Amino acid sequence: MLDPREVRAGNWVIKITGTDTGKRSFFEYKAIGLDEYYYTFARACFPIELSPLILENCGFNNVSGDWQINNGGEEEEERPAFLQYKAREKCWYLRGMKIWSQPAYLHQLQNIYYALLNKELNIRLGKFENIPMMGPIDFFIKPLRKYAHTRELL
Repeated sequence: MLDPREVRAGNWVIKITGTDTGKRSFFEYKAIGLDEYYYTFARACFPIELSPLILENCGFNNVSGDWQINNGGEEEEERPAFLQYKAREKCWYLRGMKIWSQPAYLHQLQNIYYALLNKELNIRLGKFENIPMMGPIDFFIKPLRKYAHTRELL
């Protein structure tokens, strides 16, 4: 679940809709609306983990395995990327300087982008697709060791 202190109107999250009727998924990508009370809304939501597909849908470009976006200024070619995720280091940078608070989720990235530029990050998410977080639960207990000794039940 989300920490309601981290979200604001316009942040994208995975919302539990509860309307699994065959037409819509039980979970959906949703943006928090202006009229929604954050503390109630956040209890029924999960954060969207950043992935290459999510970054691509947010306007980031893949350059030699790293993801970067510019803010649209005139001298962009001469300066380092505005925001950059270096995949090898698993680290975010702002104009070549390491960001102190590393975003792991989409709403955190949105909030950093908004705080720096005072404009929203352009996000184009499609329909929700099942991710490992929503995979089947394994209820069966497995032995801890490879050759664990098992006994017959009484």
